[in-house]
Amino acid sequence: MSHRLRPVTPAPADSIRRCHGCPLNVLCLDELPEDAERSAPCMEQRCIRLRGGEHLFRVSDAVDQHLYIIRQGDIKLYQHGSDGGQHIIEFLGPGAWVGLESLNEHQRHAGAVALTDCEIATVPYTLLTALLDRQPRSAEAFGQLLSGTIARHQQHAAMLRSTSAIQRVAQFLLHRLEQAQGVAQGLARATLPMSRQDIADYLGLTSSTVSRCLSVLRRHGWLAMAQRAYTLPGLRDVEKVAAGAPLALDA
Repeated sequence: MSHRLRPVTPAPADSIRRCHGCPLNVLCLDELPEDAERSAPCMEQRCIRLRGGEHLFRVSDAVDQHLYIIRQGDIKLYQHGSDGGQHIIEFLGPGAWVGLESLNEHQRHAGAVALTDCEIATVPYTLLTALLDRQPRSAEAFGQLLSGTIARHQQHAAMLRSTSAIQRVAQFLLHRLEQAQGVAQGLARATLPMSRQDIADYLGLTSSTVSRCLSVLRRHGWLAMAQRAYTLPGLRDVEKVAAGAPLALDA
């Protein structure tokens, strides 16, 4: 891989009070006093820049003793299916950690490819270990991060086993809104940087079925799409469909 690396050194004012501009601040739970000096291991971070379509890592790559945090952009995490096709595990956006599925392994169990131009902070295992040792409460926070990742993957597997096509699409649209915090802000708007085939691979459907599901939601006036983004004028109706309310694809 030939990624473009650059150092990221926050200004002194940003080095205190949990370094709010730092993607690691979710783990830095012990706030520093205003007159405190920055201490190792957070002296310097490095970032990788990827263009859309470039890999951060591939399936079966040797693990490079790093985790990654997305600062900007979107990534898809995928595996190769037994039929030779692509199985998408998750779509990840700003703030998400990448590489947790291969933590303490020798080979990558999944590949990660940029859907858009990305800026990604690198987190060496040595830096992470030093941080967890230095701040005891951070170990608990990291455990919660791992548990949340496992829970999302289990929920995704359960969805594939027990929901209809239209339910899956509705749940996917709502999940994207939650990731974008669109619902919390009352915007009901999110982006779709991935292709229809990517969505289909994630939901265990065909691309034509995904298109039919999106079309029926549009015909009802519950979904509006433009420029790889969408809004849900019928948010409450989409929530009902996601919960199992019947909706025929030929409606």
